[in-house]
Formats: sequence, C-alpha cells, structure tokens
Amino acid sequence: MAQSQILPGSWLGVLGGGQLGRMFAMAAHRLGYHVAVYEPELESPAAQSADQHFCTASSTKSPHELVTEMAQLCDSVTLEFENIDGDLLRTAAKYSHTRPGVEFLEICQDRKREKESVARIGCPTTPFRAITCEAEAKQAADELGWPVVLKTARSGYDGKGQRIVRSLDGLAAAWKDLNTNHAVAEQWIDFVAEVSMIAARNAAGDFVCYPLFENRHANHILDVTVCPASPELAKLQAQAESICRAVAETYSVEGLFCVEFFVTRDGKLMVNEMAPRPHNSGHLTIEAFDISQFEMQVRAICNLPLRQPVQTCPAAMVNLLGDAWDRGTPDWSSALNQPHTYLHLYGKSEPRAGRKMGHVTVLSASDSAAELAVQVREQISRLKA
Repeated sequence: MAQSQILPGSWLGVLGGGQLGRMFAMAAHRLGYHVAVYEPELESPAAQSADQHFCTASSTKSPHELVTEMAQLCDSVTLEFENIDGDLLRTAAKYSHTRPGVEFLEICQDRKREKESVARIGCPTTPFRAITCEAEAKQAADELGWPVVLKTARSGYDGKGQRIVRSLDGLAAAWKDLNTNHAVAEQWIDFVAEVSMIAARNAAGDFVCYPLFENRHANHILDVTVCPASPELAKLQAQAESICRAVAETYSVEGLFCVEFFVTRDGKLMVNEMAPRPHNSGHLTIEAFDISQFEMQVRAICNLPLRQPVQTCPAAMVNLLGDAWDRGTPDWSSALNQPHTYLHLYGKSEPRAGRKMGHVTVLSASDSAAELAVQVREQISRLKA
C-alpha cells in the first residue's frame, strides 16, 4: 500500500492555510487533483485556492474532528506550516498517508531536537547548547564564546524568538525577552553566505534535489534569492546534496523539505535550520524550472516519478512585505510592464510591516536578475502619481 501511486483526480489534504498551501493547491489543480485545507481562520491564502476548507472558526467541531474528516476524504495529507500541532498529524495518519510523517515534523519543530538529530547522523551544524535558564545561557556563552545567539526551541521563524547577545551585560534582558525555559544557545557564525537546498523523496525511495539557492536576508526575513548561486557557492552542491540525502534517508522522509545552510569562511556548510515543507527561497522555481517546488511536493506525496528538475533560465526572487503599502497602494504596473517579470500576490487583506504579502520573480540570462528584481520592488513601493 505504501508503494502505490495516488493518481490525478484524487483528493490531497494540507495542514495550514498560508501562501505555501495556496501555491501547492494551484500546482495540484493543474495536475488534476482536488485539494482540501485545514486552517482555523476563515480567511487564508490557501483556503482561497482550495476545493474544501475545514475551518474551526466556522464549525462547532473540534480541530481533531475536522482533521479526521479531511483525512478520510484525502488519499495523502501534507504540510505547509511546521508549527502545526503534531497530534493533528497523528490524527490524520489514522486515516490517510501523511507525508512527511510526524517524526520528521517534530524534529523540525524543535531546534534542540533538530540540531541533535542532524549532529547524530554526522551532518555539520552550528555548535550549540540546550539551555533552560539564564545561568545555563551564561555557561553556554562562556563555552561557545561571545557573541552568542539565543533561540527559543519552538515556534520561531523569520527572526522571531531570537536574540543576539554580544556580552554578559545584555544576557539578562535577552533571556527575559525570550520568555521560555526551552531554548538553545548557538555559537555566532561569521559566515560569508547563506544558501538553501530543496529536496524531495517519495515512498518508492526516489530522491531529487534542486540546485543551491543563494539567499540574502534583511531583518532576519528572506529578502532576495538567486539561482544559480555564484560559482564559488555552486561548488558546494555535492556537499549539500549529500546532507539532504542523509536527512531524507535516515528519517524516511516522504515529501518535500528544505535545509538552510551557513557557508563558513573556509568553504564549509553548516546546517542552520530545516523545514518539512516548501520554502520561500524556492518560489522562483515556479517560472525558472521545468518542475516547481510545489509540483514536486505533489509528486512526492503521491509517489509519482521524481524527475530531476531542470533550470530553464537564471532567476532572482524578492519578497514583497507589508511595508510596500506604506506609501499607499503599490504600483503594480511597475512589475506588469516589465518583460520576464512575474508578480505573485497571496490574497492577504491586511498588509503589516514584515508580513509576507507576495513576491516578484525576474528571469534574466545575464547576471542582473537580482538587481532587476530589487529595482522592480522599489518601483512597486512608490505611490502612484
């Protein structure tokens, strides 16, 4: 049963209602699948694109009852958000294939467990200590060296739940801000670049990965992604692929996942974080590859053939945050008038500072894709005349 294919015309379920679920639904529909989404809120990007929305806000049923109904409808259930209650995935697993499974989800949900798991299978990761109190944080900093990065073990993303502490003077305030007794202290890495790799594995054990994506962050949020990466970074492709394969095979991952890396000054990769779902850095695959990360997710959870994705044109992606609305309605014509430029909006009604509202991808055969994408974003953010 585990090796059988789930063919077009079947129902697929998604736990989580954000933009990743929205783009998954679009890819699944193109292949002829039906999509159901579990999302507590009435309005969500994924629910706008799904065939059916299981929503606690519009139902008297409990989350577990709704997930049970969705799983009974669907042949496979996947993730678009890692901070989902693991017990909901366990509930779904009683009635449907869950890809990835709860073990891998719970590894990725907890930074302590994630780092221990990665280190256990021999993959390089940032040196760290598990900490539960301020005294342990100080001891960790003394062992790892200052500055140190304190992170909540759970529920952190886009810089939330993280504090860089440069000396003992700032430790008490940083620890108080985290407001947790379940955290990790990481050694500060003087990295030269950040890269990510998206990989997929199906129930038959087929494994594929995308080329390395080169990422730039601003205020801890992904800002720009470029692919192909620079020639120096591209040399790390085999090393990154080996790490992703080890993760996939050790934990029998079925589905699509992402590993984020730091690149050290001596040209080595260090695992920073993992995500058991599509990733922001992979959005450019929609236009720049013959198989997008979202179609690859569909293929992986349905045990369809995993063909090696081929990049058809160099590309860059920039995120559109709520800040783009600060000067009024963005000037969408700035993107729509540009050739080889693709605007994606996520259907979110309320723009807020730091909130991901959409993205722009630019294809360019020259080395200017990133520069062009940033220019388009700057033009979009200007108030219309």
